[in-house]
Amino acid sequence: MSSMSSMIPFRSRPRSPLRLRLGLALAASGTLLLTGGTAPAEAAPPPGDAPDATASRTRGETAPDGEGWSDADVLGFWTPGRIASATDPARPGPDDAPGGTPGPPAAVPGMPSAEHFPGIASVGVLFTSAGPDPTTGEMRAHKCSASVVESDGRSLILTAGHCARGRAVFVPQYRSRRALGDQPYGFYRVTDWYVDDQYVRNSKGAVSDLDYSFGRLAPSPDGRDAQDVVGANHLVRTPGYRQDVTMLGYPRVGRNPADLPVRCAARSGRLSGFQQMRVECAGMWGGVSGGPWFSDVDWDAGTGEIIGNVGGYNGGGMDVPESDPRYNRITYSPVYGDRFFRLYADAQNGRRPHYGPYRQPKR
Repeated sequence: MSSMSSMIPFRSRPRSPLRLRLGLALAASGTLLLTGGTAPAEAAPPPGDAPDATASRTRGETAPDGEGWSDADVLGFWTPGRIASATDPARPGPDDAPGGTPGPPAAVPGMPSAEHFPGIASVGVLFTSAGPDPTTGEMRAHKCSASVVESDGRSLILTAGHCARGRAVFVPQYRSRRALGDQPYGFYRVTDWYVDDQYVRNSKGAVSDLDYSFGRLAPSPDGRDAQDVVGANHLVRTPGYRQDVTMLGYPRVGRNPADLPVRCAARSGRLSGFQQMRVECAGMWGGVSGGPWFSDVDWDAGTGEIIGNVGGYNGGGMDVPESDPRYNRITYSPVYGDRFFRLYADAQNGRRPHYGPYRQPKR
């Protein structure tokens, strides 16, 4: 990639049928996420079908435990204090650096860098809690990102497969300085998860190609469906590994003290040995998992065409410590093919069929 001497701004699209094509490469500015150093060459991930010994299948783990979990319980549980003190998880990795320790504020020459921006209405965060009582239990800060996608029921979100578990609440265009009940587009309980039953959470094997999922949302407390409030994104079959994409997501708070969403425009390639795209962009810390990869976006409307999501091998990034510069600079996405769109159709119709063993298609 060629280096750039100044930031190319994202422009609002005039209200017309034409869409912006995303081929921008973002360089350093004062709004960049904190990154540092020069990235060493990527070590090739091991191929194969065997799941990682520490990974667990999503089968049987994706129920949201929604019985008795009401909007009132959500508000009672996710108080501002609990949101501020919740556990701050990240993508799995050995010997992680302590949370809340940002790297030096230096851009990487020749590499696009994620920039903070206000966000768009159709993309937000997932808050989750664990435990038998919906008003108590382990608190987890937003660990994943998600986007509203078109559906007949007008209530479907797309995220990563490894994000689909527990009692979850989707908050579109999340504002960290506002209480949950005062978010600009409200909040929505996840009532059901839909994940390919062959997927293995945070796998490093072939089934990591299946790291995508859908969540069905309850209406907001005022009775409106998410798609009617924030719009919806159009899902498109991935046309190939080499694409101009813009990634959106919410990095975890420990690496993003401003708690703002980020976006990064870059050119993708292929993750060798997998049905996955690979992008180099500095500043994509844990928490962006599940965030959409747009091939086309209307910034005014806040929606676009999605061809991927942060996820895949090891949950969407290299199996290296968080202290390794490659941790925040190399990001993966599954390729959307027939199996993805079968799950999409089944999620819309509330079905959970068994698709059989996963075999990587030749491509």
